[in-house]
Amino acid sequence: MYLMYVDESGDPGRFIGTNTPHFILSGLLVSETDWAAGLARMLAFREEVKQTTGLPKKVEFHSSELVRPHKLAAYKQLHKSARVRLLKEFVAQLPGFFPNGRIISVCLDKQAWPADTDFQALAWRRLLRGFDDFLVPQQQHGLVVADDTSEGALRVLFRAMRREAQPVRAILEDVVCRQSIHSYFVQAADAIAYCLYQQEYPRGSTRKFNLHQLFGTLDGMLLKNAAPTDPQGIIRA
Repeated sequence: MYLMYVDESGDPGRFIGTNTPHFILSGLLVSETDWAAGLARMLAFREEVKQTTGLPKKVEFHSSELVRPHKLAAYKQLHKSARVRLLKEFVAQLPGFFPNGRIISVCLDKQAWPADTDFQALAWRRLLRGFDDFLVPQQQHGLVVADDTSEGALRVLFRAMRREAQPVRAILEDVVCRQSIHSYFVQAADAIAYCLYQQEYPRGSTRKFNLHQLFGTLDGMLLKNAAPTDPQGIIRA
């Protein structure tokens, strides 16, 4: 069995010039046999962070807050260079945390779609289908755990996908929503989505820290046959 932990970057609303021109979903796939070891490695990492920076393990590892803190006061006690270094170290260690882990990502350029597109539903449909396509050939089942989001809408979408002519077959239960503060795995998915955002839409203020190159360091984890025409397997259509 595989668990897919999901988080998003960007907003799912229609692009109006003042919001993000994209919507990204990233899923971290972890086998049940690797789950405990992955958690132990992340706990050890957070303990090391606590010892070196004083950042408590209970403080959420939130990538955008690490770069530009607004809500998490604990981050404001650290210099920006230290926060960026933490993000880079965390991302660099993801392949070691999950040596058999895989990543599926969906990146939608809103301006390439009709204005009335439901980007959240479209991205989730693509992600769930990609996960199911990964599971079926291996005769495995899966469960999806997502950052607390539109649980009702996701339940309706997923149940509809079970009834389609080519139904989702290998994913069990509805999407399980959790607050990311309570899951290091969802926090890892947040870091992956954030890195993809930085790659696709780099800003001058973060480019100087080379954050746009971080997603590329996860190349060995990317499930490239999720979108064979994309060099990184990113589902874009």
